[in-house]
Formats: sequence, structure tokens, C-alpha cells
Amino acid sequence: MSGDNEDAGDNGDFGDVRGIEREYRRRRALSVSWWQIAVTVVIGGNIVLQVTMNPYASRRWYVIALAVIVLARVVPAVLYRQRGRTIVGAQGITARDAVRTNTRTWHDVYDIRAELSANGRIERARWTTYVYDNDGRRMRLPYFDDWQLPDFHAELADLRAVSALHRGMAWELRPETEDLIRRRTRNSRIWGAVYVAAIVVVCVAFVVMA
Repeated sequence: MSGDNEDAGDNGDFGDVRGIEREYRRRRALSVSWWQIAVTVVIGGNIVLQVTMNPYASRRWYVIALAVIVLARVVPAVLYRQRGRTIVGAQGITARDAVRTNTRTWHDVYDIRAELSANGRIERARWTTYVYDNDGRRMRLPYFDDWQLPDFHAELADLRAVSALHRGMAWELRPETEDLIRRRTRNSRIWGAVYVAAIVVVCVAFVVMA
């Protein structure tokens, strides 16, 4: 982490740059490009237009369903842009996304890790940061990535060093927790694949039935 206040501000770090108190928020454009949202709106709007022009009133529910899908894509992105941030303090670390605010106390934090983004082809950020708790559950830290932070790896190393003092212990790997992490990651990927498949099926059904 940089040694002066000006550089710290550029990295989204506020307060005592040598202490634990800091906040990471949007300093650059969103990692996910806005053109993706625009494409979603255009495609959804086109399908809604086609369905609206359909003379059968029984198919109006398609319009409602498609509107919900489009809003579900756009609204969270807008809220995330305004609300998203990572807040670090003496008591723990907080991740605030579009709707939820999750906090882990240092006693509950197992590890803080940088991981290659699974959406590398559509996100500008190559590295994102996750907090893992003692049960193997992970929490993504908003705007703590190499797109928002030019000195990302140095900032992460500094945060780990300072937070270790508040945890009261060094960062150590535990086999049982690592097993939980792998199990939860595997389950998450399975449910993610099911979700994508369901979305594809629904979109195809809309196109065919419209």
C-alpha cells in the first residue's frame, strides 16, 4: 500500500493509511461494461415488442415476465454502482452489494484471498478478492480488485498483514476448512450451471412461443 494520503485516496483507501480503518469503493468505471446491460435491454425490448403486437391477450404475461427479467439485470447493476463498497474496521470486514450488507468479524474470518475472475472474458478485473469464513463460505469484496486498485496485490498483502493483528493469529491453512471450501465451490458451480441452463430454456421458450 502506498505511503501517503494522496496515493491511498486514489486506491479507494480512506482514514489512517497505516491502520485497519479503510474503505474501498468505485474509483473507475464498473468492471462489467455498460454495453452488456444495453444489449440486454435492446434484446429484451425487441422481444417484448414482438409479444405486445401479438393479438392473443393470453400471451400478455410474457411481457410481464420479460420486463421482470430485464429489470432484474439492470436494477442490481445500477444499485451496485451506487451502494457497492468494502468497509474494513477493527471489528471486522463488511461487503455491501446492490441490496445486501454482509459482515464478518475477524474472529470468523478464515482467509482473505485473491482469485482469478471466473468472468474474465466479460469483466475488466482479472483478480477479485474473497473473504472465507471458518465454515468455508465465501464473500466477495466489492471493488477490491485489480481494475479498481492499480496496486491491488500490494494492497491485499497490506490488508492481510494489518488484519492478522486484529485476528490475534497468523494466516494458517486448515485441511478441514479447505475441504469445506472445495465442497462449497463445487456445489456453487453445479447450481450456477443449472441456473444458466434454466435461463437458456426460458429464453428459447419465449422466442418459440412468441
